[in-house]
Order: sequence, then C-alpha cells, then structure tokens
Amino acid sequence: MRQEPDPVLSQPGSLAETSAPSWQVGPITVRSWPVSPGMQGLIAFTVYAVFWVMNYVPALVLHPEVPQLDQSSMDPNFFVWSLRWWPYALSHGLDPLRTTLIGAPVGFNLSWLTTVPALAIVAAPLTALAGPITTFNLLIVVGPPLAGWAAFALCRQLTGRFWPSLTAGAIYAFSAAEMNHTVPGHLNITFSMLLPLLGYLVVLWRDGRLGRTAFISLFALVLLLQVFVFLETFAELTLLVVFALPIGYLLAGRRHRRSVLRLGRYIFLAYLAVGVVASPYLIYVLLHTPRGLARTNTEFNSLNLEGLVVPRPERTFGWPWLHALSQGELAISYSGYIGLPLLLIVIALAIWTWRRSKLTRFLVIMFLLILLLAVGPSVALGTLHRPGLPWAAFWNLPIAASAFPVRIMMLGDLVLAVVLALWLSAPLRLTALRWLLGILAVAAVILDIPNIVAPNPSPHSSPPAFFTTGEYKRYITPGETVVVLSHRGNAGMLFQAYTDFYFKLAGGFVNQAITPGSDLPTQIQDLATDTQAAREVALAYLRRGKVGAILAEDYFAPNDLIDSLRSMGLHGQVIGGITLFQLSGLATGHSGRKPSAA
Repeated sequence: MRQEPDPVLSQPGSLAETSAPSWQVGPITVRSWPVSPGMQGLIAFTVYAVFWVMNYVPALVLHPEVPQLDQSSMDPNFFVWSLRWWPYALSHGLDPLRTTLIGAPVGFNLSWLTTVPALAIVAAPLTALAGPITTFNLLIVVGPPLAGWAAFALCRQLTGRFWPSLTAGAIYAFSAAEMNHTVPGHLNITFSMLLPLLGYLVVLWRDGRLGRTAFISLFALVLLLQVFVFLETFAELTLLVVFALPIGYLLAGRRHRRSVLRLGRYIFLAYLAVGVVASPYLIYVLLHTPRGLARTNTEFNSLNLEGLVVPRPERTFGWPWLHALSQGELAISYSGYIGLPLLLIVIALAIWTWRRSKLTRFLVIMFLLILLLAVGPSVALGTLHRPGLPWAAFWNLPIAASAFPVRIMMLGDLVLAVVLALWLSAPLRLTALRWLLGILAVAAVILDIPNIVAPNPSPHSSPPAFFTTGEYKRYITPGETVVVLSHRGNAGMLFQAYTDFYFKLAGGFVNQAITPGSDLPTQIQDLATDTQAAREVALAYLRRGKVGAILAEDYFAPNDLIDSLRSMGLHGQVIGGITLFQLSGLATGHSGRKPSAA
C-alpha cells in the first residue's frame, strides 16, 4: 500500500512549499534530468571516483599490489591480514574468532577486533585471485565514492534534485571523519555507505516504493552487514535510532504519528531479526571483553568543539594564528571538522525554516544530539574543559568503553549532507548566495583532505623478495613460529597474510588495548635496552615459545634490536631483503633445517 507523503515535506507552509510548480521536495519530481535516477546515481559515483582517484589515490590504482597506506602505522597491514584471515579460517574449518597463528604460542581472541568479516567475505574472490594487498588497496579506492553515492541516493530520493544531491554526497564522501580514517586504512570506517543506505530505505518506504516485507528485510540486511563491518558504528546508530523515533513522533503532529509508530515497529522487527541472526556473535563478543579495555581514554578520543571549524595543521593556508589553533589537544578532533561554511548553513537553514519545516527541526535536533555524544564524558573547547557531564557514566558501558566518541561524527556528517541538499533545493530566496555558500562548504571539506599516498610508491614498499619469490619456503618449515623485526607497521601480519599463513607469528598488533606498544612481544621489544637482563629474558622467551627464526626486514631494519641479537651470539644471513636468524641451536624444541646458503 502506498504510504502517505511525509508531512514534513509536503504540507502547506513546510520547507517544501513551492513558489514554482516545477519544484517539489518529496516522492514526485516534475523537473528533472532526462535520465533515470539510477543513471544519475551512476554519474554521481563516477564523479566521486574520478575526483578521488585522480587527486588522492592514483598510485593505489596503478600499483594495487604494493602496500602504500601509512606503513609506519600498525593498522593498514592489520586490515590486509583480516581480509585474508576470514576466507582462510572458514575454508580451513578454523574458529575465525580465535587464533594461535598470531600471538603464538598463546594466540589472540579476535571477537573484539575490527576484522571486517563482511568485507572480507564479500571480497574473498578478489583476495583469492589477486591477494589481500590488492583487495585492501581497491577497497580504499572504492570506499569513499561508494559512501558518496549512497548519500547521493538518499538526498536524491528526498529532494528530487540532482545537483544539490551531488553536492551533498561530496560532503559525506570526503568528510573529515571519513578521510581521517582512510589515511591509516581503517576499512571499518572508510566503508561507510551502509549508513545512508538505511536512510534511503526509510525514504523509499515513505514514498510507497517499498512495502512492509521488503523494507523490513532490506533494513535488517543492511543492519546485519553493519554489525559485521564495525560493531561500534552499529551501536552508535542504534543509540541514535532510539532517540530519533520519539523525536520524529513528537514532531510529526497528530495526523502522522501513526506513520511514525508503524515505521518504529518495522525498524524494531528488523532489529529483532538481526538480533536472532547475530546473537551468537554478539553474545560471544560481550562475554570476551578484553582486560585492557578500561584503558581506552574516551576523553582524549572525544570531539573538541573548536575542532568543528579548525582544520588540520597542514591545511591552515600558512596563517600562523590558524596553525596555532590547530595544534595540541585538537589532534583527535580532526575527525570532527566540518568547516565554518557548513556550520553557517545549518544555522541559516534553522533560522530561515524552523517554524515552517519539521524536517529542519528534526535534523538540527539530531545534529545537536550527535555533538553531545561526540564530546564524550566532558566538554572541551580549545584548552577549556568541563568534566562531569550527566551522561559521563555512559562511557563506562562495555562497548562504549572502547569507543572513540568523536567517531560518531560520521553520522553527523550524514545529517549535514542532508541539510546541505535541502539548503540547495529549497525554493527560498537568494539562490545564488545559497549556492555560493554551499560551494564554499564543499571546498572547506575538500581542502582539509590529508595526503593519502605518494603519487608513486617507494621501490622498497613491496614485500621483500624473500617472500615474493617464495624463497621463504627453503628456510622456514610450514607452521614454524617466527618473529618479524621491521619499522614497517605490523610487517609480520602483512607477510603472514601474503604467504597464506605459511608460518605462525610471535607477536602482531591487533588492538591498542590488547597489544599496546608495538607488534612485537614485550620480551623482544625490551631488547632495545641492550642490557644483559633483557637478553636473558628474550632468550628464555624464544626457547619457551619454540621460535624457529627471526626475520629482520632490511630496508626497515630496527638496528638496535639486530645489534642486540648479534650480541646474544646469533648470526644472520641476508636473503632477498631479509636478514634471517635461525634459532635451531637455542634448544627451542624446533628441529630446524639447515638450508643451503643463499
């Protein structure tokens, strides 16, 4: 049955009230491009993709087989590993939430980690064909454009206008929250297309384009995918839904509250279906909370309100006063940057249409609610802090305790994208001025995009020839435990995924709460002190863990650790960009194998 048009969009005197019969916000568009909405969506995706690839990630397209994203960070290669882990575990009958292949011999519980199982399984054919590095790079290439396309689809269905929706989609695709997590390769946040798709489904249902069964089924499917892309975002979304439905009910008016109640019932049924399907995973996650979880500093990872309009230091146009503002405590708030023009649009739209548009009131209230959550347990404005907020205890709950409050700004950016689409679509006066401010808003967001990758990868970025030529099979037996030394972040997990889990890894960085410090076992890290006590502890660890070899990546060599190994009487041989220390003589319990000299 066709749903009644949303009163917020179609009632007389609302934002949609038209001064020209050729314009309408809502399910019917009289004036439009002479191409279908689906083709418009394809055009929008192409525009975002071309802009993204040509200006920021051409090297990922030209050299997808090379690890390139921030190799000083631990995170990119963790996600490379995750993309290979899920297909490998499922195809070998292993528990994907527990492994001893990393952190050997004890292993790690993976249930609380962002291993993006949904992306890993969907992309498994590409991973099998081209390897996890290529899959990771191509997901980074398509992630932001897909997010922009989904936001475009939502705004296009809501407003019926192409250009305002295209502009709004850019705000979401290239938002600071998106970009701040794309640089370190956080696929769980870079792949943010699911959030606007949920809004798109709601608008389709409102317009009578989806019946009850189709809406509940599709809404549940997208929610389920979000659970297995990033549980924290799912939790934040659920919290906002809990607030959004009562707010929408109060704003809808007596005539339309039944529609809001019906929508709430359908969304509840979708969540119920997700709960049934995902309950084994969710229960397992809640029962295996990491011990170190309480160490997460939610105050440090919260939004500093000054960060809404202050860009990152390298994007301050050489203005000393702006550069000074961007320093210090604002670092984590880079994810919360929206720019002054966009903030002005929110204020102007609220002033201009507050009394006439319930949709404006809804969006502004939701954005303010998101800001309250993003600031975390205390409010910070520059160097001023006000602790002890009434909701501070919320951040002690299991999932909230490990969350970064500022990351909820991804949902705030989606709200802002819709606000911008309405601002540019509304039949209000001063059209040229409104478009000028809209273009400035997009420019402010785009100019804040950080450097993602160099135009050309370094010749040393690829895995060493020791792995790429298969030479490792001559010196390491299958299932042998090794330690990997490298200043490349999480190099051991990268090489392990590249070799299809040929060896076990002592170490590996999986989470700041679980593996603080680095990707090395503590006993190996401590060799940097170069003391006799540290060397004795390291030797004991290597024997107890039955470590068969230590591999030091030459170009990224941690020379202090290598010097300590040599002072322990270990001798390495250089093979294909790797210095190999074989440990069969340490009575580790590993029989070893004496290979021919390289």
